[in-house]
Amino acid sequence: MILRKLLHLTCIIIPVLYLLTDKKTALIITSILFIAVSVFEILRIKGVLKIALVERHTKEEERKRPLGSFYYVLSGLIIMTFFEKNIAVASLFVLSISDSLASIIGSRFGRIRFLGKSLEGTLTFFFSSLCIFLAFSFSFSIATICAVISALTELFSSRLIDDNLAVPLVTALALTVLTKL
Repeated sequence: MILRKLLHLTCIIIPVLYLLTDKKTALIITSILFIAVSVFEILRIKGVLKIALVERHTKEEERKRPLGSFYYVLSGLIIMTFFEKNIAVASLFVLSISDSLASIIGSRFGRIRFLGKSLEGTLTFFFSSLCIFLAFSFSFSIATICAVISALTELFSSRLIDDNLAVPLVTALALTVLTKL
């Protein structure tokens, strides 16, 4: 479980890339990554490609559908295309950092369970996303509201909408709306 979330944390590459380069460069590299992930997922789902490490850390319900990495890269493309840079980077950091931390803390220390998650994990998600928003110089009120929205999105994301897609999209939308008020 922890190794799975540490692998998930490697998705931090996308917002770091965008933070350090321009939009065009980040979109080109992320598009190439998306094509590679898409081909990998098609081959994996069809059973043509089997990688022991991936197989070992894939949940049963993920065996016949794209993994979270597919949705994460897709959300990166969408977020970078349609949102301001600071909002896009903050939203993608929230997913890569807060989701990983929440899962690790929730699985190791979570005692109070609800909706298949733990209160401890959800609070970790909230506080880590709050720190990310504040690091990007959003006001305390906007950061707090967006941290609540992001944590609730992660908590209520369903099997129909992967949290790797829902969290950054809802977070970016909330940040955009709140910064325009």
